[in-house]
Amino acid sequence: MIQWDGSPAAEYMKKFHINIFDADTLTLQDSGPYDFRFLDTLDDVSPTRDKYLYSIYIPTLAQAPERLVQIGTLFGSSRLRLRQNVSKSVRKDVRSEMAFTNPHLSPVADTIYEALGTVYIGAHLRVGDGQFEQRSTDNARTIWWKLVHLVCGLDLEETLALEQQLSPFDEDLDPPFIQPDVPSLRVPHPPLPPLPHTFKPKIRCRAPLHTSAPLQRLNAPLYIATDSPNPAADPLFSVYLQTFPCIFFLSDFTFRLTPLDALINPYDQVLLKGFLMPVLDAMVLARAREVVVTDGSTFGAFVKDVLWRRHWGFEIVQRG
Repeated sequence: MIQWDGSPAAEYMKKFHINIFDADTLTLQDSGPYDFRFLDTLDDVSPTRDKYLYSIYIPTLAQAPERLVQIGTLFGSSRLRLRQNVSKSVRKDVRSEMAFTNPHLSPVADTIYEALGTVYIGAHLRVGDGQFEQRSTDNARTIWWKLVHLVCGLDLEETLALEQQLSPFDEDLDPPFIQPDVPSLRVPHPPLPPLPHTFKPKIRCRAPLHTSAPLQRLNAPLYIATDSPNPAADPLFSVYLQTFPCIFFLSDFTFRLTPLDALINPYDQVLLKGFLMPVLDAMVLARAREVVVTDGSTFGAFVKDVLWRRHWGFEIVQRG
């Protein structure tokens, strides 16, 4: 819960003498993360099978007499269902300015970026809750395939053979179906520089490098952002550890995180480091040459659509 008194929003209103009283506030009280979706067109409707419980129409909201709308959360890539160009333009402007530039986190992210050798590939694997926990095995396989086949460039037969070699199951496997990312395809970006033939991370890789020519592309440093509490010991990551000798997680950079130990919230004296780890994870991931993320994850979509594209100077992707 965000503390209102002393919050940046409250300080902003105090600074500019914006006096807001209870009677001036319209509160949309939510009880869960998927209560409200906001639509900008009165004759539009949310899909029948939609995760949001209630539709709020922005033109109707604009007619409310209150001066301030208080909302529990706007988190969620599809929470805004926009059809008007002016609405999409405003959203694009706002999202484009959401790249993290925190003065405490940016230097730490830079040191990890340098330690990884500045050229690395990245993945986001969300496994710890709800549908992502239920689909963790399928998601882990799909992301592995995207990294090996699409990013590192092993052909279909080579990727299948490698997976068969590493699979604990004695069965023939078919390639997973990789759903095209239509919103990203609508916003193409210039081609990235090709990955080099050799890499120079400044920290030791976990395993010996591949020496056979087809597999040498898998020597690229791989940074994985994840909510798994101990990915190096998590069975879901076993195939990654066997495939990529230079695989790293945020936990591999513990001593580089020490500048964050002293950060304290002045409002309630709570240590902030633990809350900042996902943000730092996203910042390091966004600096990768190429990024693969978990389908359906708002965190992953934000990294790929906004942070990664802003890092490379590309136009962002909008969803919803």
